[in-house]
Amino acid sequence: MADLTDNGQMLSAEDVERLHRNADTDTRKEALHHSLGPSSTQASPGDHDHKGGNSRLLFEGLTISGDRSDGTALLSIIQLLVSFGATDSTTA
Repeated sequence: MADLTDNGQMLSAEDVERLHRNADTDTRKEALHHSLGPSSTQASPGDHDHKGGNSRLLFEGLTISGDRSDGTALLSIIQLLVSFGATDSTTA
């Protein structure tokens, strides 16, 4: 672990600011520093809603297919929900 003291003295706010100027913020998922936002290298804020503004859309990149009239679209929705952890207890 890094020594955050200077000869036994706590670093000043200015020293801490200087050390963080070249921080690895949002450079990769494994970075030590993250800002809040929707990017894959950012942390989600506590009030994120998966509507695309402050986080990624919940089903971004997924497609619902099938025909509404014969129920195949419903099967597609069920499969999508199962991929997110839902349990399919429906019957034919």
